[in-house]
Amino acid sequence: MPPSALTESVGTAIVAGAEALLAHRRDDGAFVFGAHHASPLNTAGALTALHFADPEGSAATIERGVTWLCETQRDDGGWAMRSVPTEPLTTALAAAALQLVAPRRAASAVRAARDRFEELGGSAAVPEPVMTALIRQFHTFAGLPHEGAQRRLPLELLLLPGLSRRLLSLRLPIYAGQALAQSAHRRRGPAGRVLDRLARPRALAILRDAYEREGATGGFSTDPWLTGLICLGLARSGQAPDLVRAAAGWLRSAARPDGSWDLMPLDVTWTNFATAALIEAGRADDPQLIGTREMLHRHQQPEPFDALGCPAGYWGFSSPRSWPMALETAESSAILLRLPGGAYDPHVRAGLAWLTATQDAAGSWSLAVRNTKPGGFGPCPQMTAKIVGALLDSGAGADDPRVAKAVRWLVGRQRPDGSFEAMWYRGGTPGTAAALEALTRAGRTEEHRRAAARARDWLLRTRHPDGSWSTGEGTRPGTVEETAWALRGLLAAGPSPADPALAAAARWLVDAQRADGGWNPAPVNEYIRGCARYADDGIAAGLALRALAHYRSATATTTTRTKDITGDGGGGRP
Repeated sequence: MPPSALTESVGTAIVAGAEALLAHRRDDGAFVFGAHHASPLNTAGALTALHFADPEGSAATIERGVTWLCETQRDDGGWAMRSVPTEPLTTALAAAALQLVAPRRAASAVRAARDRFEELGGSAAVPEPVMTALIRQFHTFAGLPHEGAQRRLPLELLLLPGLSRRLLSLRLPIYAGQALAQSAHRRRGPAGRVLDRLARPRALAILRDAYEREGATGGFSTDPWLTGLICLGLARSGQAPDLVRAAAGWLRSAARPDGSWDLMPLDVTWTNFATAALIEAGRADDPQLIGTREMLHRHQQPEPFDALGCPAGYWGFSSPRSWPMALETAESSAILLRLPGGAYDPHVRAGLAWLTATQDAAGSWSLAVRNTKPGGFGPCPQMTAKIVGALLDSGAGADDPRVAKAVRWLVGRQRPDGSFEAMWYRGGTPGTAAALEALTRAGRTEEHRRAAARARDWLLRTRHPDGSWSTGEGTRPGTVEETAWALRGLLAAGPSPADPALAAAARWLVDAQRADGGWNPAPVNEYIRGCARYADDGIAAGLALRALAHYRSATATTTTRTKDITGDGGGGRP
């Protein structure tokens, strides 16, 4: 395709993509992409929680959930969300839930699921130790055989608030509920009983803080998975029956008519992806985004999350009461800054202040709690790179102490092959692309430039022959999301948009656009790190549109420079 034809095709794709995104804008200003998010994992967790919390009052809901799981079991015996390969964790927990709540009716489904779980490698195929322990717990409830003994969750850890926050981060309320349940069922010596008695009020205080700050709805972070696990722990502990009733009621109300439970709503996440893309596409002044700005204002949290030790000023991923997320806080702040009046927006200042207060001592950012232990919700290169971008957008320079520390940390976290990790996305492409952009914009030393060059080389080396990107390992086909990430990262690193690799990526994204202006998503998003993934239309469309808009801007800039040099658009003297 000639360069001029590609430029025209990119422009057409941007117009169609922007209109397709705006069609998902809700009256309250949020962008919502809620279709196809039924989750067998969340369904298994909710069924198990309701079985312990209120089996009689939830009988009809449980019956519908059993029917849905049985009807959506795959031919291979397993489960996962739409477009996601069968997962060992989801399959194991769905089998346990069916065995627990409908052992006779679902006997054949349980047998097929257990066979598939073993074929996938069993618990050894689940890379997250916390999830391996959860499989053991669910299998114990259901009377199914499992590998290893159930490890003790020391309730007394909660007597050390700072340490427990750094070790557990957003898992702290789940841990509190599960540890309470263990303390009610495990036999301990005199010293252990004293510690449990001392720690029990602390565990209940953590749970009540989360419950009350969300308006006492019974839901926790508007997430069926978190709510189910907390409800389960409390129900088995015999503590806080009012919270158990509220959580069970919330779970019943959140069930879909078909019997399943969705992923949590991602209102802020979807809105951020869509709005960032529309701004890049030149629609920052679109009147439709006035309500979106107001929606983001309403979703910023004006109160601290005391249980986690988080100050006010953050955004979560869903409702105005969802739990703190550093990535959403960075992206919401950067978006509001680029909307009209952003330079004077107090919500931007509050978001940036929250990010400043939660930067890890080493220079990185963790998901929510400062200095979280590495692994799980600990420091993340992709998240850190995105926050560096938000700080730079706000006017911070490369010599700003927050930026300089973050860049230094990023260089130290680069893998030997040149790639970087991302907490919420699979493979090396999203983290490497984000880090390349941050290192290019904020790098000051030769060491920084070498790190950027290694990241750029990794991206170029892992490109597919058709111009797309995937995980950077193996032969998985290219995806919209990973191609968009790579294209943006490489554009930030300075190559001309006429570079064959960049032009091929833009062409691939144009060709991948659907007739309705959207793009097909791939299972690149991590719901539970390394264990459960999902594909998302809003994330795919936002990334693709933003990358193409950035490509168009880079092309226009290059053309302008050429005209400046030649004096007449490349034709020499008149």
